[in-house]
Amino acid sequence: MGRSKERSGKEGAAVVSSLHDKEFKLELFFPYLTRVFYSHVTRTVSRIYGEQYAMKPHEWRTMAILGVRESLTPAQIMERSSMDKVSVSRAITGLRKRGWILERTNKNDGRSRVLRLSSTGRKVYDNLVPQMIRLEKRLLEDLSPEEVNVLTGLMKRVQEAAKRVPQSDERET
Repeated sequence: MGRSKERSGKEGAAVVSSLHDKEFKLELFFPYLTRVFYSHVTRTVSRIYGEQYAMKPHEWRTMAILGVRESLTPAQIMERSSMDKVSVSRAITGLRKRGWILERTNKNDGRSRVLRLSSTGRKVYDNLVPQMIRLEKRLLEDLSPEEVNVLTGLMKRVQEAAKRVPQSDERET
């Protein structure tokens, strides 16, 4: 993760200039660039869990969240994942069919369930995590540690800004 390449700044300048142009340019539109970025990264990551375990992205995300917690409710998984209720429900169904998660009634609220990885699910998780960490290093190897910190900091700031955008503005775009 250490080597850093020189950047001309042209790519960044092109994105910023799109904010001031009167003509709309999809290829410079920040939400579009974000979606393309997400698609490329997700496709690369999904090769690991998809090829080895025929897992879908929402199943991996659910497993990864459960892997670092003792147990969670589906609502807690939704809060931590940015997935909607349907995606979490499908993930739970798929993971349960494989025997990778266990569920029990929530002692605090009899209407909800508490989920955790089964021993088989834990083995799958423990097999995938080192591979995911290696992939992350490969994805970020052209960035210095400082650039990675800047990137993640900027991503968090944009995410917070998106949370502040009123719902009515979202429908307009």
